[in-house]
Amino acid sequence: MVIPIFLTLFVAITEFTFMFTSFISIGYASHDGAQVAATYGNTSGADCAVLERIDNDINIPANPTQIKTVDIFWVNTATGNASPVGGAENIYTYDGGSHACVRPDGTTIHVPFPIPDTQAAEATSGGYPEATRCNVNSGINCPPTGGNAHNTVDTLGVKITYQYKWITPLPAMIGGSGNGPLFTSINIMRLEPVQ
Repeated sequence: MVIPIFLTLFVAITEFTFMFTSFISIGYASHDGAQVAATYGNTSGADCAVLERIDNDINIPANPTQIKTVDIFWVNTATGNASPVGGAENIYTYDGGSHACVRPDGTTIHVPFPIPDTQAAEATSGGYPEATRCNVNSGINCPPTGGNAHNTVDTLGVKITYQYKWITPLPAMIGGSGNGPLFTSINIMRLEPVQ
């Protein structure tokens, strides 16, 4: 009687370790993506570099194929939370393919997120084109984004939505099934590109 309880406890601790490590990896990738976005500012190809960094940052036991979406958005600082300014967001959906995009340094890379031919509207919902982002080099004379005027430097957010999948047989051991929890990690930074 003790052995099944012990095995279930052991497997639960192991699963929690994998889950927690995956959660930390997603948080790190989101932070790193926001840092890349803040560094490139309104440079063409900034989103391409962000997607590349996120794809490279997620390592075992996390799995980049379990990313559902990456959302790059203009943060509405007036709300006090990390919500996007109405419609000013680019949502990239992971599809596992190999899609060409051009980084800010002009090199062509491949990312597992569909990117339309024009980098002005590069995402599933391309409401936050790179060229309209307001950074410290532009001051406050930036073009409106989605009908919203810039009155200060933009704060940009990177949100990763990740579907965790069970690694151990824990769900079967306790009578459950299906996927694990859905993780979301958001990091925000002011657009302060390096000259």
